[in-house]
Amino acid sequence: MRTILVIEDEESVRLNITELLELEGFTTLEADNGQLGLQLAQTHIPDLIISDANMPGLDGYEVLAALRQNPKTSAIPFIFLTARTQKTDMREGMRLGADDYLTKPFTLNELLHAINSRLERHEIIQQTVNTKLQELRANISMALPHELRTPLIAILGFSKVIKTEYETLELADMGEMAEYIYTSARQLHRLIENYLLYVQLETVLTHPEEVDLLRKSITLDTHDIVLSAILNKAAIVNRINDVICKFDDVPLMIAPEHLEKIIIELADNAIKFSNAETPISVTSTYDETNFTLNISNGGRGMTKEQIANLGAFMQFDRVRQEQQGSGMGLAIVQRIVTIYAGKFTIESIPNEITTFSVTIPIAK
Repeated sequence: MRTILVIEDEESVRLNITELLELEGFTTLEADNGQLGLQLAQTHIPDLIISDANMPGLDGYEVLAALRQNPKTSAIPFIFLTARTQKTDMREGMRLGADDYLTKPFTLNELLHAINSRLERHEIIQQTVNTKLQELRANISMALPHELRTPLIAILGFSKVIKTEYETLELADMGEMAEYIYTSARQLHRLIENYLLYVQLETVLTHPEEVDLLRKSITLDTHDIVLSAILNKAAIVNRINDVICKFDDVPLMIAPEHLEKIIIELADNAIKFSNAETPISVTSTYDETNFTLNISNGGRGMTKEQIANLGAFMQFDRVRQEQQGSGMGLAIVQRIVTIYAGKFTIESIPNEITTFSVTIPIAK
């Protein structure tokens, strides 16, 4: 049975609403002021809240603002009751996250329609979230153990051979095994560093003051950072000759280390999912306010569904095709760009070309 909290300082209106709702099979909670309503919402976590917008003391807008700041109550559907219809009042409520408005006086049908539509929408959102969580759990259970186990097996295996058979091994063989151990250790180190960075970025996004501070950062040597990052990644797999760069040097509103991380992850993806001796191009466009960097590569590409599902540990086609990497790199790019009020887009034609575009505000 659904529970609805009614916050209304006019007793006759409040009682009328609660009686109507109970006749329709809802369980009700009621509060005659905003402070009590906020307490009941935080204690009982109702399925929906109906609140008068204008009340003495804590008004409806302040109640809504407090609810949206609390993770436990932030997603509760919220319907305002108001006798005022000015657009400024409606905009303020929507800005704070109100789901709907009902203007007094209203009919029973209008009330029930507003309630049922919001509850249905909330249920659809919850189902979508649960589906995403199930996909994420499946991807973590499939991707993370593999990404941890693969380098660890190489490290343990080759180090054991060196330890137990060092007296009979040729120096060249030991050097080759040491190279495998070093490469695997770097792979494991990168996975751990990316995980820690992803958690850090997620934390930053929940603290507006930290976001504001980062947005004051400036990178002046954009060209050098981008060129160095992509060529270093290409050099690891002997693909420097595949890189074609023609982009502008524009100062950007982003920390240099974050710009470098964006390029490293995009270059890694472009190299990983394209064949040797196929071009990887780096181009740019800009206007008075924004700079857009494009990295394109031929290869398997991504479908629209895969792009829409972009996120940490969200790998694609691992069941049908073994894929190296945790899928976290592009999610990190997405989070960094969000912090700097930029834009990250992917355009891809499967089996032909993929273009990653990152837009960052220009420093003035």
